[in-house]
Amino acid sequence: MRTEQEIFDELEVIAAQEGFWEVIAFFCWKDTFIHFSGEKLDAEAFAQAFDRTHLSRTELSTLIGLACKSGFSDKQLSLDELKERAEHVWRLLDELHHSFYPPLDFAALSEKFGSKDGDDIPNFGEFMRELASNRDKNHFMREAIFYGGDGVFKHQYRDLAKRRYALDEDWVEANKGFKIAQAVDVISAIEQIQLEKANQLGSLAKSWPLPYHLPMFMFTISEVVTRSGLGEEVVEAVIAALSAKPEEGMKCFKSVDDFNHKNAFPIIKIDENTFVSFQAYSLWEALYESPFFWFNEDKAYKSIASKHRGAFTENFTAERLALVFGKENVLTNIDIFDGKGKAGEIDVLVTFGRFAIVVQAKSKKLTIEARKGNSQQLEGDFKKAIQDAYDQADLCSQLLQKEGYIFKDEFGKEVNIQSDFKTIFPVCIVSDHFPALAAQARHFLKYKTTNVIKHPYVMDVFLMDMITEMLPSPLWVIDYLNKRSDYGDSILSNHELVILSTYIKQNLYFEEDPTLVMLDDDISTDLELAMLARRDGHDGPKTPEGFLTFPRKSHVGRIIDDIEFSADYCLQKLGLHLLSMSGNSIDLLNKAISKMITQFKKESSAP
Repeated sequence: MRTEQEIFDELEVIAAQEGFWEVIAFFCWKDTFIHFSGEKLDAEAFAQAFDRTHLSRTELSTLIGLACKSGFSDKQLSLDELKERAEHVWRLLDELHHSFYPPLDFAALSEKFGSKDGDDIPNFGEFMRELASNRDKNHFMREAIFYGGDGVFKHQYRDLAKRRYALDEDWVEANKGFKIAQAVDVISAIEQIQLEKANQLGSLAKSWPLPYHLPMFMFTISEVVTRSGLGEEVVEAVIAALSAKPEEGMKCFKSVDDFNHKNAFPIIKIDENTFVSFQAYSLWEALYESPFFWFNEDKAYKSIASKHRGAFTENFTAERLALVFGKENVLTNIDIFDGKGKAGEIDVLVTFGRFAIVVQAKSKKLTIEARKGNSQQLEGDFKKAIQDAYDQADLCSQLLQKEGYIFKDEFGKEVNIQSDFKTIFPVCIVSDHFPALAAQARHFLKYKTTNVIKHPYVMDVFLMDMITEMLPSPLWVIDYLNKRSDYGDSILSNHELVILSTYIKQNLYFEEDPTLVMLDDDISTDLELAMLARRDGHDGPKTPEGFLTFPRKSHVGRIIDDIEFSADYCLQKLGLHLLSMSGNSIDLLNKAISKMITQFKKESSAP
């Protein structure tokens, strides 16, 4: 088994060969576009994005970075050459993935847990936990960070970038020459240009793969100006902020963990008017992430931008929760005082009946050293971003249950908050997409629960955006938080979108009370299609068929509709009980109610 570095070095040698840019273009055409025929994009067509033969976005970014180290090449390959090189690259990347982990003695572990001659393992959940603990934590987190998938939809980067930098708009325009909304228009134009070229080349081609793939990822300033309707100066300013020459900044890219300059500058400058951009997703991500680094270079503005970033995280979270629970039930910047002074502070507090959500927000980022698997740095970053937030949320959750404390808002005005909560959900939220956040929380977070304080929920603003968009009322959000909390660390998935999608499609219910549940990424397909329908006007259902839809037209569904916004604890308990019932139980209850109604009508009409 070769080392990771040996495989990376071979990839770099191959990437220096003429024609490699066409290999990358082929993979990006194959693995980043949805290929379907007909007029409607459905879940079946969308599911191809999760084909296990597809390269991940991080793998593609690695290939792009390696190709840029040797400069641009537009050489066209024959179909035989393309096939041979692509297969070689795919095998190397597969080998690279396996090299992330040291070999393990599966046979010995299986025997330890009662498996004989390869038979089923009696306690598979405990076996998996032991397997995870036997793997070096550094290797595990590196693999999760690099291959963990994207827990953000690209339209969220687009929409939230405008919100995130609203307070920084003057600085961006003065120092970069454009507004964030204009950058959104430019990136949208680039994406549309590439999509049109892909469709044109695909319709004209008589073979698969196409004779030449690279042209669909190339564009000019004039094309973007025409498509966006913006002035040439603005378009040039946006592209300048997100572009660099191929070799620029790439000398330090010597392993998969090193900083890849092409992630920060995903537009590759070929000449003054010609550019290449391989992944539209990377463009949107860079728009959301890059201003952080722009601001940091301005010492006078750095601290101001930091305050704005923190304000965005809190304000956005509060606004999204208020859409569900109502503004009157969502408080921000609550200080808690005892007789001696301030005892705690809550960034966002939701109180609804006997339930409370305590949110602590952070805007820390994961450093390059942490992404490399440096355990000390990784745990240090996690502590600053998550553990400190949780400790604060836990303290405040305890104080909420005690008498004698005074609560004041950011203006110093005293607010009345009850102390007899039945359930409190501590939530830690970050403003950036934290790679492998769920895995990090599972491995690093130190927490405790009580009869009232539930298992902590660690998330980013993108997941908060999704939960409050897809779940229609306080009852449904509380039900989801309850069930997600009850499973705690027992659900394994690359990111939380998969778990939310599972709830929406089939409820978070698994037979036989398993100790460990593993969920695959393709479960989130229907959720992504629903979000596209809601945010981009995609022709499709805005709510996937499943748990959110099936009881609506029944007697039980109408009862839930009547009480889902109620703050009455007894009605909330009834609603949560109904949402915890299985489909068969709900059918039996509906039939029983129908019989009672029929009997009532019969008796009422009797003389």
